Amino acid sequence: DIMIHGNHGGVKWSDQPTEAQLRKLRHYYAANMAMIDERIGAVLASLERKGLLEDTIIVFTSDHGDTLGDHYQVQKWTMFDSVMRVPTIAWAPGRLPGGVRCRELIQQMDLVPMMFELAGVELDDAREAMNAGQVCAGKAAGRDAVFAEHGRCNMLPNVEHMAMVRTHEWKLVAYAGEDFGELYDLRNDPQEVKNLWSEPACQAVRRALSQRLEVHAARA
Repeated sequence: DIMIHGNHGGVKWSDQPTEAQLRKLRHYYAANMAMIDERIGAVLASLERKGLLEDTIIVFTSDHGDTLGDHYQVQKWTMFDSVMRVPTIAWAPGRLPGGVRCRELIQQMDLVPMMFELAGVELDDAREAMNAGQVCAGKAAGRDAVFAEHGRCNMLPNVEHMAMVRTHEWKLVAYAGEDFGELYDLRNDPQEVKNLWSEPACQAVRRALSQRLEVHAARA
């Protein structure tokens, strides 16, 4: 198993990773995070030297999470929470409450109205986006469901299109033109281990969430 140029995704992978593989994968990923943290620190130090730090809004996020060996997978390309719960940190002295961890459901587009408000700039049309800052401050409720989709790519050559809807309690993943899918009871199975897609007792939930996906796709 070889690591290529410090890229955690360069680990030769297998369907049954060993503990040594997992440790190597996560050690290199941790090194990547330490490097990023150091460079962000350099940016903040520069802002502080110039007297701009207290008048700066910082939002650190990414385009996806990473499985890092969860579900015997590496990188992204799935709808598991380790991928879909995207790391996000927002910092604005005197304008955002410090030390708050928001457990509400939001989507990344909800960060835009927050940033406009923090900057004191009027946003003419937020469209479907809500203000994530208001949600995290407890002044507004979060979403009752969030959505994601992924089309065919060189990493998913056999998947034409997959779409996800996630509530606080359930997650459904549908694959276009296929009879199979994924359904997880997040209250009793937060690690998303037991797929209930074909479970007779869960068919009403499956139908309801599938309908929500259809409505969302029609609105998009």
